[in-house]
Amino acid sequence: MSLLFARQAMKKGKVVALSLHTRQTTTTKLLRCSSLLVRQSSSSATAALETSDNHLKQHIILPNPGVSAFRKSAQMLPSTIAEQFAILKACIMSGEMVRAERVMFELYRTRPDEMKLFVDINIYNSFLNGFIEVPLKPLMTKQCLAWFDNMRTYGLHADHDTYAVILKGFLRTRGYHTARAILTEMTNKEGIAIEDMLKSKYLEKKDIVLFREMIDANRDTPDIDVVKLLRNLENATDELLGKRVETIMPTTATATKSSTSTLTLEAAMKQREIENIPEVRSTKSVGVHFLQEQLAALRDPHAVAKMDPYELQLGLEQQGYEMALQQLLHTKEQSIERGDTLNAMNLIPLKRIMWNWHEQMVPLVKEEIERCEAATLRESERRAYGPFLKLLSPETLSIVTILELLRLHNTSGIGDGMKTARAVINVGKAVEMEYNAVQIKKRSTSNSKSISENTHALFASGRLFNLAVRKAQSELERERLTGANEKSLDTNEWNPIWPNTIRAKVGSVLTSLLLEAARIPVPSRNPETGEKIIEQIPAFFHTYQYVHGKRLGIIKFSDQLTEILSREPVRDTLHPRLLPMLVHPRPWLSYNSGGYLSTKSLCMRVKDSAEQLVYLQKASESDHLSKVLAGLDVLGTTRWRVNKDVFKVILDVWNSGEALGDIPPAISGGTPLPPKPENYDTDPKVKFNWVTEVKKIQTTDRNNHSLRCDVNYKVETARAFLNLPMYFPHNMDFRGRAYPMPPTLNHLGNDLCRGLLTFDDAKPLGVRGWKWLKIQLANLYGYDKHSFTEREAFTMENMKNILDSVDKPLEGSRWWLKADSPWQCLAACYEIAAAYRSGQPEEFKSRLPIHQDGTCNGLQHYAALGGDLAGARAVNLSAGDRPADVYTGVADMVNEQINKAAAEGDEFAKMLQGNISRKVVKQTVMTNVYGVTFVGARAQIESKLKDNPNIPRDKTYALSGYLAKAVFASLGEMFTGAHRIQDWLTDSARRIARSVPLETLEEAGVTSRQGQDASENAGKHSKGKPSKKKTTFSARTPQSNQMTSVIWTTPLGLPIVQPYRRAGKRQVATLLQTIYIEDPDASRPVNTMKQSSAFPPNFIHSLDATHMLMSAIACHRKGLAFASVHDSYWTHACDVDAMNEVIRDQFIELHSQPIMENLLSEFKERYQNYRIPHSLALNNEPVDKNDLNDEDDDDDEDEILGSPLFGDSTALEKELQREKNKNEKTSTLKALFGLSDATEEDENDLDDDFEDKAIKKPKKKIGAPSKYKHTWEPLTFAPLPPKGEFDINEVKKSPYFFH
Repeated sequence: MSLLFARQAMKKGKVVALSLHTRQTTTTKLLRCSSLLVRQSSSSATAALETSDNHLKQHIILPNPGVSAFRKSAQMLPSTIAEQFAILKACIMSGEMVRAERVMFELYRTRPDEMKLFVDINIYNSFLNGFIEVPLKPLMTKQCLAWFDNMRTYGLHADHDTYAVILKGFLRTRGYHTARAILTEMTNKEGIAIEDMLKSKYLEKKDIVLFREMIDANRDTPDIDVVKLLRNLENATDELLGKRVETIMPTTATATKSSTSTLTLEAAMKQREIENIPEVRSTKSVGVHFLQEQLAALRDPHAVAKMDPYELQLGLEQQGYEMALQQLLHTKEQSIERGDTLNAMNLIPLKRIMWNWHEQMVPLVKEEIERCEAATLRESERRAYGPFLKLLSPETLSIVTILELLRLHNTSGIGDGMKTARAVINVGKAVEMEYNAVQIKKRSTSNSKSISENTHALFASGRLFNLAVRKAQSELERERLTGANEKSLDTNEWNPIWPNTIRAKVGSVLTSLLLEAARIPVPSRNPETGEKIIEQIPAFFHTYQYVHGKRLGIIKFSDQLTEILSREPVRDTLHPRLLPMLVHPRPWLSYNSGGYLSTKSLCMRVKDSAEQLVYLQKASESDHLSKVLAGLDVLGTTRWRVNKDVFKVILDVWNSGEALGDIPPAISGGTPLPPKPENYDTDPKVKFNWVTEVKKIQTTDRNNHSLRCDVNYKVETARAFLNLPMYFPHNMDFRGRAYPMPPTLNHLGNDLCRGLLTFDDAKPLGVRGWKWLKIQLANLYGYDKHSFTEREAFTMENMKNILDSVDKPLEGSRWWLKADSPWQCLAACYEIAAAYRSGQPEEFKSRLPIHQDGTCNGLQHYAALGGDLAGARAVNLSAGDRPADVYTGVADMVNEQINKAAAEGDEFAKMLQGNISRKVVKQTVMTNVYGVTFVGARAQIESKLKDNPNIPRDKTYALSGYLAKAVFASLGEMFTGAHRIQDWLTDSARRIARSVPLETLEEAGVTSRQGQDASENAGKHSKGKPSKKKTTFSARTPQSNQMTSVIWTTPLGLPIVQPYRRAGKRQVATLLQTIYIEDPDASRPVNTMKQSSAFPPNFIHSLDATHMLMSAIACHRKGLAFASVHDSYWTHACDVDAMNEVIRDQFIELHSQPIMENLLSEFKERYQNYRIPHSLALNNEPVDKNDLNDEDDDDDEDEILGSPLFGDSTALEKELQREKNKNEKTSTLKALFGLSDATEEDENDLDDDFEDKAIKKPKKKIGAPSKYKHTWEPLTFAPLPPKGEFDINEVKKSPYFFH
């Protein structure tokens, strides 16, 4: 199954959509109603968000994906119909209605049941409107009327939009008599109001004027009924046209919003001292220039202050590739004006080369479109992608292709190139995104904008945090979006997502045209005459490469193009970036309605998991997500600003080219390469070593430049928002962890990003705030393992250094640069210096966010779940005089083990004695709880040991494995209850992942509801081969039918679906090569190992996210500013004590619930009537798991995601040996073929030119007696482990729980 088709699986209501007029009236009523509700519930703007009753709601339980009922229940759109729907829409938009009609007819003829399920009135109206918008009006109007007459046979009923389309067609052809008859039928028979019809999205102002012409043409009619009808039409037309004129003055609600927002923006601007800041020294990257063009609208702060921020935000969001095209055109014109005719390669900038490619490619695109229009029925490929090439201009298609291919340079572990499959699909997706952006611009109507503004006004005022108002507005939002699958943002316009097959075909043809057009000028000599010439060589070429033994199609960059890109890399995204917002984000009223104003977004980041998305949708429809979405909204309401003091220092460093903090040095020319050895051509080993060293240097140069470009993006964005407020809309991953959506600049970024950001609102410090500000600086400097009193003293003792850092940040002692987080430390220095020099620091108004960080938060949740007394003390769940340090505790325990082993003569232990510090084990302890593999833990420790000169380099690998086992053992000893819980979670997940619904077994004839195992007798009927059905589905080989994901519900009601399934590939032929993509129709079995090993860390992540969202809502209720970086919570200094109280209260509230008991209860409910394969030795001897390993565990060893948190030594030893064998094999391949590294994600989408042939294990001889009896047994779960004695209420007394 594919995410693509799941997104189109929205609930199909056959209810006629409300008219825009009705919606706006409802919205106005809601505004009045909400005011009353808020006044009744609270005098403050942010009313309390009532306690949710999610625990009383039923769990969302859908059929298993392996059951035929799942697709129907989830309304999954089959891939073939999805492709035809995409083609149908493209034909409609490009005017090819003859073909569109043929597609529609064939779908109704061959797939009537699916069409009845998936086609609704919005799809049909879009189809009818296509007839009216083509040039052949009379002929197409008749065809439109014929399809209109047949609607009822397809189970559809006309609505106001349908009649608007039909009437528009006849009015444009002056068919007034027919139009009048249709209008009479609409009002008398269907009961549709004329006012609703006139407000249809399919009518423009010029169409409404045609109704007046019809009225004028029928003024002399004697028919009283017609006169009455025309009078009503005239009144409605006059009112509507009049209102359109009046909309120059906004409606009351809109005016209130606009004035409020404008006042907010102007007030915020007045608070800032607007300065003229120097320009940022650019890296001359195309991507950076493109970003600068996007930010051009914000460069004049005085002009911005006078603009409506809502309109300005919409404008920023709707910028597209046209800007890049205009930029290239401008560069070309400037070059011509300068008379620049030099053609030497090293003097030609990349943009000029891109313009030449563009000029060569546009005619090729036009020729291809002409060939598509003339394509015969046999040319199926051209007929498939042809309509999509006509959706955008050839010029736009060209620039999209060029920018996307350049952006993909050096991705996926492919040196100087990219994977063909990824390239063509990304190009196709970029074309789709640009088309959608253009359509959004066209569809921006005043009515839809007014509705969005009204909702936005509710959110900005804080009223949506009242549950009654939120629920009412959510219902309105659902009504507004009821209808077609994948509707546009503000209307019911049908806009199907392009399947990956379509994206691949469109991207393939455009990529192949670019490969033909793109040339690089290279100085050369005529071999005959010796004359200097300029030779045009291909910039790209398509070839194949072997990666990990698999043949991989790739698009390589020529050496000359790579050399140019090394000076001007464009690795970072070039298409329009999602920037911070100038106004409050759109509230999350449903799972797919929130965030940016005009960009379609989901509240969850879902990738290739249809099941995940369907559960999210059902939860949203059942109103289970109210508190989760409210929590995301709280994070989005926090207003930020750029710290000008820090920005100026960063700008000085940047423009100087110095390497400082997170800023890499400016590169002027590449690093000199080592000379080629004399025996380079004769000694393969010497050659390999030299090539490896050269590649390392070149990679370092490229990485530094790429990092500098990344910093350039951040600095440019910060400069644009220097005098403006910022908001960060948030969404979440599948476990519920929240992330800001703007990727360039946000508080989840690195130290430089965080140093650049402060709260926009300032609050007086007070006595406690002054204390917390001083503690914050000590924490950022790295002095965070001491008591609060000692940290305060540290800051006061270093006041001289602090003032020097502020007065002379670059010329002085640079004390701040020695901090763990230098840029954040510098920001704290500026804040402390300003407060200190004010003479009354308690009255100083501070904007600096103060952090409260959990102590290894994952282990805190484990300790609370397991009731571990020792573990609770180690992670500060219980009170202490100073903060406990779990990392030091683990290091001490490891040292005890090592000392004991060394005394017994262990050589490894002797080498490690005295070399194990907190720093060595910290990363492993920190990441272990979140699912780091044993192999990963070993690698982490190895990197630390390599930095120790006392450890022999050739022993680091073996010693790191030895040490990783000791760390795991120490954790298991310290967190005994957590150990048992983690084992229970892993075991439960493995049982679930291996289970099969009883319904599936019954459909396959394997078993019956009475429990009789039908497979037992399958082979007794004959000595011949058993039936295929029985052979492929048995308890002995159940893997291909294990479709069950681990699914659970968080305490806030969010259903979480683990997405780990085996790959299911589908072959797609393109112009460049045959590629393999995920098959959306394939029911893919789960990856049992990943499901089980990933469940414990994912479950802890979900609790961590739940605690954060609960804290966010509670802080908002108290009027506190709130931001979070997962388990680090931020607020104003004066509010830290109040936030600390909230954090502890919410943690206690969360863990006072029977979390594990609720999980077990949900598992029993969700997986009742599931069966699990069971094997029993025929001689009643204990079953040897190693013997069964080949039979009932088909998970590839290389796919193991993680090891048990406190894993046993035998399992860890096996995993270490597997890694060693794999590394040896990989190193050999790299040495032989010079292969580059590829990530796990990259390996999963290798586009092979032939099917992978898995190495099969030897099969037993047919007829050989089996030692085991294989049956299906009911799925059961082990009892929950006993809980320890730790009292969760102790957290209230712990000053260092978060600190």
